Amino acid sequence: MIDVADRASEWFDDEKGNAFFPSLQGKAAYELERDGVKTRYTGGAIIQSAPLFPAAGNHEVMGRFSLTAPLNEQFNDPIPRQVAEQLYSQNAQAINPGNDPAMQATWIKNNSFNTDSYEELFTLPTESPGGKKYYAVTFGDVRLIVLYATNIWRRPSLKPDVRGRFREREEDFNFPERWGYGQHIFEPITPGSPQYTWLQSELARPEFQQAKYRVVMFHHPPHSLGDNVVPAYTDPVQTIERAPDGTITAVRYEYPLSADYLVRDVMPLLETAGVQLVFYGHSHIWNRFVSQTGMNFLESSNVGNTYGAYMGEKQRPVPDNYTEQYVAVGDPNGLQPIMPTIAPLLDSAQQPQPYIASNEITAFSILDTGTGTVSSYRFDTRQPESAVVLFDQFSLR
Repeated sequence: MIDVADRASEWFDDEKGNAFFPSLQGKAAYELERDGVKTRYTGGAIIQSAPLFPAAGNHEVMGRFSLTAPLNEQFNDPIPRQVAEQLYSQNAQAINPGNDPAMQATWIKNNSFNTDSYEELFTLPTESPGGKKYYAVTFGDVRLIVLYATNIWRRPSLKPDVRGRFREREEDFNFPERWGYGQHIFEPITPGSPQYTWLQSELARPEFQQAKYRVVMFHHPPHSLGDNVVPAYTDPVQTIERAPDGTITAVRYEYPLSADYLVRDVMPLLETAGVQLVFYGHSHIWNRFVSQTGMNFLESSNVGNTYGAYMGEKQRPVPDNYTEQYVAVGDPNGLQPIMPTIAPLLDSAQQPQPYIASNEITAFSILDTGTGTVSSYRFDTRQPESAVVLFDQFSLR
């Protein structure tokens, strides 16, 4: 939804004129330019008459709290909760001499990550074990389940000065307090975890089973042509390599594709329950897929800052010297993208593309609950008054 969750201006009054809430109220004031012609983007008057059901993604999570570090640094500095718990246990007497449980919980949260601002901004159901972070709601004929399925984004680079997906920085090898721990997951969703158990119960409830339209939404892609679907959505497997004298020479992270929690554990659960639509974002791309049982997958988060789609000769920046064989092209989890049914965009060779990955074209989708039709539209963001093109449609059954 925004870049840095604790930066209030990004929600309310960004100096660029495109803060989150004003853009959804038709009150934005963002300058656009195309071919030397400047226009002003105002957004649309949407949330005055439509409810907003958010799903927390990596940008709604803040890292370790600091009274002095800039917000950008705090945002990029989360560590796994269990690491913070270990640090607390090693220093509990100094941190919390009175053994106050509330103080302990606050210290661990401040020294790992939090979603405080996100939770304070939105009025959402709180009945789940995760409170506002994952929830279920009925709206008209739709039963919507929203999951908290996201991890920290790290750079794919293997350069020695990068704290990335696959390695730690060389300068940090002997300072574990500086480690990023790869693309660690914020909330467990494996079988037996509170979120997975809650999801099982929600899928079995009559509110879900009897709904005309059954939709599950979350942030991380189970299927995508984009960049952020790789590596697999699983806990990083850490390997520390040492020289004969004990000096650390590498701290590496692997992500076994066979252990992808969303694909291995969650998607079969959704298919068995009769979910019709799985809606998600994260890869800054529009694309869609259909499983063998007919469950629809729609990813739509392509508005600006796109990483592109990885098809043909365009390959993801993945390491080739690791144990895991990371998938450089296509959907790593085996589905073929569905070509837009009405008006796909054409590439430079005038061939239709099964995706939209653009810094200039905005895509949005609408579910018509009268017909069960999901329609996707696109328009040139640089010309806010330009024609809106219907480019894809499919039906929920």
